Amino acid sequence: MYGDYLVLCGMVWSQFGKEDAGLELVRALSSPDADVRVLARTLLEQSQGGSKALIGEALAREEISASTAALCAFGRVRESDVCRFGGEGWDFAGAA
Repeated sequence: MYGDYLVLCGMVWSQFGKEDAGLELVRALSSPDADVRVLARTLLEQSQGGSKALIGEALAREEISASTAALCAFGRVRESDVCRFGGEGWDFAGAA
């Protein structure tokens, strides 16, 4: 059942940009269940645009670890690049 809920959150986040849905996916990245973590990461990756900013905000609030954020950078971004603060928010060097 939880997987179905995450898929729905992924659709809402991807199609409508509803932050609450995206935050549910970010929270699932810290799940003890590896399948849930993979599903959440995949759904965040499929969303064009705001997932990197959402992950950066979660990292700033210490809701996820830097290593988890680095896994979700969806590119060739090193962990040290993920942790850079750009004054107006967390900056992903690969996205700049």
